Amino acid sequence: MNKVIKIIDYPCGSGKTTRMIEGFKPENKYLVVVPYLTEVTRVIKGSTEVTFVEPSDNDNEEGNKTASLKAQLINGQNIATTHSLFDRLVPMAKAGLLDDYDILIDEVLDVIETKGKKSKKSIDQFYLKTGYMELDAKTGLVIPTNKWWEDKDEVSDTLSPELQRHAESGRLYLQGGSVFIRAMPEVLFSSGKSLTIMTYKAEGSELLLYLRKLGLLFEIANDNNQDEAFRLRAAELITIRDIPGVPNSELSCSGQMKGMKNKEYCKKVSGALKRLRERQLQDIPIENILITCLKAAWNASSKKGEFKPGVFAKGSRLQGAKWTANTTRGTNEFINCSHLIYLYDQYPNPVKARWLGDSSRAFNDAYALTELIQWVWRSRVRRGEPITLYLPSPRMRKLFEEWLYD
Repeated sequence: MNKVIKIIDYPCGSGKTTRMIEGFKPENKYLVVVPYLTEVTRVIKGSTEVTFVEPSDNDNEEGNKTASLKAQLINGQNIATTHSLFDRLVPMAKAGLLDDYDILIDEVLDVIETKGKKSKKSIDQFYLKTGYMELDAKTGLVIPTNKWWEDKDEVSDTLSPELQRHAESGRLYLQGGSVFIRAMPEVLFSSGKSLTIMTYKAEGSELLLYLRKLGLLFEIANDNNQDEAFRLRAAELITIRDIPGVPNSELSCSGQMKGMKNKEYCKKVSGALKRLRERQLQDIPIENILITCLKAAWNASSKKGEFKPGVFAKGSRLQGAKWTANTTRGTNEFINCSHLIYLYDQYPNPVKARWLGDSSRAFNDAYALTELIQWVWRSRVRRGEPITLYLPSPRMRKLFEEWLYD
């Protein structure tokens, strides 16, 4: 691959998506990949010079979006789709259907994910010594053998069919002898006439580490003056507060998972939130409050659309507040929110960080700051209105204040 991936690293709310839409040219073919369906609609309705289509379950005999996406590529149409469908483009990329497309990705993709942990003994005894899989000694790539393919039905109760599918597609790796990692295939980044990724503070993303691991060329376009103006304006609009009473040493993902099993810990968190609601937030409309924490701690229901208060929400008097994941990007759904509660001490997944080759404190902090900024800019600060941000984690507060006040 000779082309250079371009990363547009401009501040949140600076108009990256708007400029992308305004820059479409009729003589080119585009594949636009955005985080949410609402953004797909924005691209389709906002483009006046170029007509876009969206993959649909209803426009093909197979009744699925993958078949729709393939047909649209064969027809040479301009396509707007979501991050979740991007991974399905692998066979189409290998077939050359993306070769004459300009690919634009709004916000960084989740390029790797862990696919379960097994004991080293289990992997050695059931996968390796039995001859069902081999490992590339240099990369840890899982190579399924013909034996696994031939015996797949008979061994599916012991060997994971899902892992076999990922291994067959050449995207499964073994980290540390016990954790399987599913990585986005390189062909998705090397295909296309051009590839542009739009985000902010890319150096704190797993994507850049992955591009470096793959040895792919990229260049980052940014504007120091614009970045400084963005930071100064943010300092004027954002008031940072603590939440007394929250056990701030246990706000990492693993800390919250452990804390959920401790009644005293849960009582402290929900009690602190209740006092916050009754005092500082007593006059704030509940729909203007945005919160993040471990999802299971806030919503204990497994049924879609049904809210059942989790251990943090119960008794907090904040059950009507809006909840969103701590890694939320690229949406205006929460743009009315004026008071934000960030119950996280953010770290990258340590297994993924080791596999990507950077477990340093510098990357951990860059990752934490990037994710926090992206989350905060889902609120009304995006449109230049003041907000109050509650950061009970001393580390997150320190990182954010050091950035905000330079």
